[in-house]
Amino acid sequence: MLKKLSFVDLIAAVIALLKRNTDVSVFDFVPENEPSPLIYVEAAGKEPNDTKMMFCEVYRVNVHAVAEPYAGNTAIYKLINQIEEALTEDITLPEGFDLIYQISDGVEAIYEETETKEKHAVLPIRFKVAYGYKTK
Repeated sequence: MLKKLSFVDLIAAVIALLKRNTDVSVFDFVPENEPSPLIYVEAAGKEPNDTKMMFCEVYRVNVHAVAEPYAGNTAIYKLINQIEEALTEDITLPEGFDLIYQISDGVEAIYEETETKEKHAVLPIRFKVAYGYKTK
């Protein structure tokens, strides 16, 4: 039986990359009373995407950027830029899995949190991962 990549391992790889390449705190959830700026990463879905030779899945992950309050749009734009630059480097997957591609789908939305006045951007990322080869 083939082992598929778990969301736990994928999210851990994305968080490790963002921690290494940005200067803000990175989480897989938003801790209570954590000051912004911060980044958190969440799984958004996956679907099979086999090729003729490989078993593959495409994983969708949303990276959330939260800028400090009352800092205007420049703060969120700078945080988005840091994330996009960090993601130009490939994530490192556990042994047995091959990253076929890592694609940023840009910025899905930018919101302003009504209570805190923090700017919040959502950046969807897709990862195609091979987890086995087909044989005849």
